[in-house]
Amino acid sequence: ELSKIQDEVPPFPFPEVDAVVKEEFQKPIDQLFSSFDEKPLAAASIGQVHQARMPDGKNVVVKIQRPGIQRTIEVDLEIMTHLAGLMERHLEGWDIQRPTRIVEEFARTLEKELDYTLEAAHTERFARQFEDEPAVYVPQIYREATTSRVLTMEHISGIKASDIDRLEKEGLDRSEIARQGLTLIMKQIFVHGFFHADPHPGNIFVLPDNVICYIDFGMMGRLDLETRERFADLIMSIVHRDEREAAKALLRLTLSEDGPDYPALQRDLSLIHI
Repeated sequence: ELSKIQDEVPPFPFPEVDAVVKEEFQKPIDQLFSSFDEKPLAAASIGQVHQARMPDGKNVVVKIQRPGIQRTIEVDLEIMTHLAGLMERHLEGWDIQRPTRIVEEFARTLEKELDYTLEAAHTERFARQFEDEPAVYVPQIYREATTSRVLTMEHISGIKASDIDRLEKEGLDRSEIARQGLTLIMKQIFVHGFFHADPHPGNIFVLPDNVICYIDFGMMGRLDLETRERFADLIMSIVHRDEREAAKALLRLTLSEDGPDYPALQRDLSLIHI
């Protein structure tokens, strides 16, 4: 059921799309684009995507934010904050989990995701990071047709990463795609410290020659050098089956007022199989 919100949410009608564009650019759609498909290509929880063409003939996709979505999210976050507080106060063991902190982080992430100019900047930074990587492709952003609620980017014709039948039909190498995908994730985290934080199948396309293309950069994560080193220590200690060092590395990555049961944590970590 949750996979449906990746790109199969019921779309909002075109008059509302038209109204958002007029409000953002102070001009009608036909003055901004030479053509604009009223039927969306896909619709997700925060926005929906339409195919269009720029005045110079370039094919693009235009992401339009759902009208009223900011207020809807604010109400949802208020409910989640209230429930998280109840869990911390009244459910045994949940105080150490700090669900209120999780909701706070979720709220900060969503606030950024609602500003499409930030997503445009994320996309451009990601492109610079991997400009010399032939196995990675990043769509071009059209800044002249982008605002906080409208994002215009290069149209990508690829195969959704979870569409296994189409990948095989097109003769693409799933093993190579998996290898390159893992390498890409590792470089994002350990080399650049700037990584795609929402890599579900609706956000990842596969292009010819097994090239991987992310198409949504609304949710990104950042890791400073010290945190990257601690995370590497955790991974290596798990690989080497060293429960004591894994527990130490994991605790160095966390924020906690009261430490957990250390022997129990080691026993839990010993159950991880790599």
